[in-house]
Amino acid sequence: MKNRFGASLEPLAHSRIQFFEKENRDLVRIQSADLLDSPMKLFEDYDRAVCAGRLVELMDRFLPEHEPQDAVFRLVRMTVRALEQGCPIEFAACYFEVWMLRLAGVFPDLFACSVCSRLLEMDDVRFLAPGLQAVICNDCDHRTSTGILGEVVHLVHRILKNPLDTNSGAHDRAVSNLHELNQYWIRHYSER
Repeated sequence: MKNRFGASLEPLAHSRIQFFEKENRDLVRIQSADLLDSPMKLFEDYDRAVCAGRLVELMDRFLPEHEPQDAVFRLVRMTVRALEQGCPIEFAACYFEVWMLRLAGVFPDLFACSVCSRLLEMDDVRFLAPGLQAVICNDCDHRTSTGILGEVVHLVHRILKNPLDTNSGAHDRAVSNLHELNQYWIRHYSER
């Protein structure tokens, strides 16, 4: 059986869809679907295709059904474009994870101490409290806490202040370390 809407209903496709919805029904009837932009270029490269699949998986995990998510839509479009234009895969994935976690309210504020509420400068020493859900400054009791690499703090600041582009300029160690933290927070979110 051939689908008359074809690629317009593929994950990550940017489409304009007209549908009809009846009250108290979960299914909708699609009237038309126009493909505006196809992500098929991503699927020409295996590693980029795997990354695209991970984006879809995270959206499915974090987004509630039937609620518009404009910020996530813009984040996905920006990430897909950057990947298509050759952005390093690990950096693009890390960027996407940070913003999905932040939009879900899971990403901790790395720039304020959770104990004394002091705003932290970029080069201030900071620690993640047990459970990795809060930041503690060097002046507060941090004996049972885990240190955060300064490179990771700089990377997070850059991610939060700049749009994703093809030239990450990030150090592999910082991206790898932040990705590991993101994976922890994603698992923690899923266990809620």
